[in-house]
Amino acid sequence: MSDTEDEDGQSRTIKITVVGEPATGKQSSLCSRYLGSPACGGGGTSGADVLCGQSAGLRPPVPVQLCDVAGNAIHTAMLANYLYSSDIVIFVYDLTNLQSFERLALWVVRVKEIFEREPKKPLLALFGNKSELEHQRAVRLSCVQKFASEHLLENFKGSARTGEMVNTAFAALVSRVAGPRAQPAPAGERAPARPLSGRAVPSHSLIMNRKALRRFKRGATSSICKLQ
Repeated sequence: MSDTEDEDGQSRTIKITVVGEPATGKQSSLCSRYLGSPACGGGGTSGADVLCGQSAGLRPPVPVQLCDVAGNAIHTAMLANYLYSSDIVIFVYDLTNLQSFERLALWVVRVKEIFEREPKKPLLALFGNKSELEHQRAVRLSCVQKFASEHLLENFKGSARTGEMVNTAFAALVSRVAGPRAQPAPAGERAPARPLSGRAVPSHSLIMNRKALRRFKRGATSSICKLQ
């Protein structure tokens, strides 16, 4: 059985966890942009939001589960539960906000500590948000490149507001994890990822045991749920 298949031979769900400082216009907007869903709320994420859908930019489409972690979760014991079973972790910063970038060093340390004893490590990536405000850039490109190189991070820049590079970045990362079974769709067929319809994600889905989580992922459909 391939690492990208479950016990029934189906394409397994790829879990993407998005982390970073508060107020970077990041997770909720970025995840919603990727899945083509309305952005969650206006007051920022509290705890973690979970969205499920399909990465339609790949053939065959790959089921994905996105976990949007609140910026203040770095100081909580729940962070390990939110990160549990992640295949991809994306560190998001606002390229117009230097502090949001500098604080990512703490996020990287925490995430690596959590996965230190895990046999399977997630793919780590860096995403500079708000590229539509490039003229207001406060984070030097050379610093971003150095940081990505030092921490072995895939490096992307784009905009949750305009959608620039969002689908491309997510599809590239999902393709890396899914392996040769998932190939980029032909240019004319590269629709954005899409949410699925159906039952809601249970609020305990991030902290259930591995067997139960696998069962849930096989039947996961869609929605948005908030974990506190």
